[in-house]
Amino acid sequence: MLKLIRFIGLVSQSMLIQFAHLFGLVAFAASAALGYWRLPSWLVPVLAVICGVISDKFIDQASVTGLLEKAHSANQRGGFLIVVYFVICAVGYVIGAYGRSYLRKRLPAAAAKE
Repeated sequence: MLKLIRFIGLVSQSMLIQFAHLFGLVAFAASAALGYWRLPSWLVPVLAVICGVISDKFIDQASVTGLLEKAHSANQRGGFLIVVYFVICAVGYVIGAYGRSYLRKRLPAAAAKE
């Protein structure tokens, strides 16, 4: 149980690092768009792998990671970044899907046009 709590804490710290670099926000917005436009949910893991690999290979995270040393050392492993981006993309997809249903309920005239 303690290992699970530590893992969740490590993932949340790593998500904070990714959002601080703004690439996490880009991945979140892309996955929210996937959910909003009802694209297939199998695109979420594909987007997570692509974003994780791009973040691992091309984004220098040394400027922000001084505060969170354990998350920084975990981010050095590419597989961990894929897990982090999977969580970011899955949450973004769900928020996008719920956002679409919320807008359809709030704006019935817009739903009738579709």
